[in-house]
Amino acid sequence: MKKLILQLLLLAVVCLYCSASMVDLLRVRLGKLPEQDFARIEATDFGDALVVTVPENRKQGSHWIMMKQLDLKPFRGKKLLFTVFVKGENIARAPAYYLGLKYMFAVRTETGKSYPQAPGLAGTFDWRKLSFEVQVPQDAISGELVAGLQETSGKVWFRNFMISQGGFLKPPVELPPGFRCEYTPEFLARPITRGVMSPDPLKVTEKDVDDLGSWGATNIRWQLKGSNEQAVDLEVYNNLIDRQLNRLEELLPAFERNGIHIIIDMHLLPGGRIDYAGPLGTAGEEAVAAYGNAAANRALGVEKYYRAYLDTWRKIARRFKPYPIVMGYDLFNEPVQSCEMPHDYLSIQYDAARAIREIDPERMIVISPNNWGGPGGFAGLTPLPLKNLVYQTHFYDPGTYTHQGIFKNARMGTRYPGMIDGVYADKKLLKKYLKPVVEFQKKYGARIYCGEFSVARYAPGGAQYLKDVISIFEEYGWDWSYHAFRESHYWSVEHAGPDGAHPVPARDTDRKRVLLEAFRKNGERK
Repeated sequence: MKKLILQLLLLAVVCLYCSASMVDLLRVRLGKLPEQDFARIEATDFGDALVVTVPENRKQGSHWIMMKQLDLKPFRGKKLLFTVFVKGENIARAPAYYLGLKYMFAVRTETGKSYPQAPGLAGTFDWRKLSFEVQVPQDAISGELVAGLQETSGKVWFRNFMISQGGFLKPPVELPPGFRCEYTPEFLARPITRGVMSPDPLKVTEKDVDDLGSWGATNIRWQLKGSNEQAVDLEVYNNLIDRQLNRLEELLPAFERNGIHIIIDMHLLPGGRIDYAGPLGTAGEEAVAAYGNAAANRALGVEKYYRAYLDTWRKIARRFKPYPIVMGYDLFNEPVQSCEMPHDYLSIQYDAARAIREIDPERMIVISPNNWGGPGGFAGLTPLPLKNLVYQTHFYDPGTYTHQGIFKNARMGTRYPGMIDGVYADKKLLKKYLKPVVEFQKKYGARIYCGEFSVARYAPGGAQYLKDVISIFEEYGWDWSYHAFRESHYWSVEHAGPDGAHPVPARDTDRKRVLLEAFRKNGERK
């Protein structure tokens, strides 16, 4: 007995030591700063704060301080929550959502880098809490926490930096042990579909549908889209969505004739997105005041938009239930959530899916993960206990290659396969990027759909990139839709040209040949 007690005491001491060591590992201290003329430590009523000041004539570039370096290997597969209190004075609106006030954790992995961050704020405001959650990748190596301003001017205070284990996002329903996704025999018997994302829905012609049919595509992701300004006024929003649905219904005979199945995609939710550098328009400012710009989609924080979201899906389900050519409903395009909200990105999809199931018990419903719907979002995703749910990813990795000449930090001329962001990028690397999706698929028996993937038309090696990506989808039996068909010349397989500024129409491109070859697998269309 004494020996057992001693062993238990020793175990308790070891656990306390490990816990204390982990806490110390995550502690962020405001110590001596590197010599930078834009940063200093200042005493406030709440303790010391880091202050970063950037005048208008020096706003270009990054003015931030590295606050913490962290070895991420002990945290692989875990969640980390980053919080800080900030105050701003005359922070100018940044030119892009990922610029401006910067509280960011740069993650280095075996496959490259990622840059999760808190949403930026603009203007003048009193102390406000910012937070963001990071699902640490299984191949994570290290991370750097930075705070400051990027490509903007103004003054910002940071205090009470904190890193803790665990996150705020919780599953909307508890699943039984060994849960597996459920599909009807009819659903499992349907063939894999391969297709494209639609153009502007109000500009699609019958000839477009016939051309797509001649290519051999068997699905189209039909965007319900518009601007944030249109989304904040619900009367304007409903009119916009109705016109796009009317056009879809007019084209149903053409889609049926060509054997192209439709996935209705809510690209624009009621209320729209809250711009990271400040809200557009006046509606939804209550969400900004309460949650900062981390609300991302107003439907997560403003009740009238949440109700409108559910009502819109009820309306769509009732209207298209009689049409088998409508294959399914894609509930939420590229969710982004980085703080606690009344409704989170997954619970709102669960609510919409249950509302649809009251009307249509078996049609496919598409669920998207957090973090823009990318593969990394699957690491923290929990499946939902409804039949015939398909889980969606979007794939544009590595982004500095696929978005070269589009993202500011993505230089032109980056080639695939080749060295990208310090890592050799080839099909093997692409499979590593998609590993969280594959693991989710295998663990839960889930069906997977890639609703968007692409590469800028002028990116060197783009055809090989598309061929490799599609071959991975085929290996794992995923449905897929190329982004996009006759929407933007940047992604068009019917355009050539040396850069984004000089698109040249082209009847035949190597990227188009890759798609047509892949569409041949669709075989006899239903």
